[in-house]
Amino acid sequence: MSRPVAIVLGAGMGGRAAALALGADYLVIVVDRREDLAREAAAPVSGEAAVVDLLDVDDVIRFRDDVLARHGRIDAVVHLVGGWQGSKTVDLGALEAWDSIAPGVFATVRTTTVAFRDALIASGGSYVIVSSTAAAKPTAGNVAYATAKAAAETWVGGLAHSFKDTSARAVIVAVKALVDAAMREAQPDQAFAGYTDTVDLAAVIRGIVGGDTPNGVRRDLTEA
Repeated sequence: MSRPVAIVLGAGMGGRAAALALGADYLVIVVDRREDLAREAAAPVSGEAAVVDLLDVDDVIRFRDDVLARHGRIDAVVHLVGGWQGSKTVDLGALEAWDSIAPGVFATVRTTTVAFRDALIASGGSYVIVSSTAAAKPTAGNVAYATAKAAAETWVGGLAHSFKDTSARAVIVAVKALVDAAMREAQPDQAFAGYTDTVDLAAVIRGIVGGDTPNGVRRDLTEA
């Protein structure tokens, strides 16, 4: 049987940690718009790196077909794409923030769920999105970000519903923010209260991909 395949979307600190956690059991393919970052994240687990335009569903489908042609399966897709941007209030700055972050935070969820859905059903695999607690707690300053995350969660909820009567699962993981060892070292006096360490996030993702969380669940990692 071929080795299971996990695709990690995003080579930031969360993506790097997820790739490292999954690498023992999966062939990991890290996708990023920067090839150097994708290669850096994939290297520790002898994985693959790919540059894909996640806003272009045709490009995502071509990538999916290439992975299936070479490896025969896709067992997990982990979405760690996007970035935070705020505004002073609900003003023109909020509109600018939306225009800046909505593509990465929301549009990439639409294209990747559509492209990978059937492959995940075939493998009984997992689609995991790392979202934010802000999705449930909109404020004047985070309105664009919270709305984009809420929209992404709604879309993934629809994906979960489409997985009904299959063994595939779609799971949402919510965090306040992420922190890693490099951030702690750079800011030793910072408490990072409520933040989730990327190592802990990666362990949760590995468990979800391994099947420890049912389809349609939203896990808030800030809750005790």
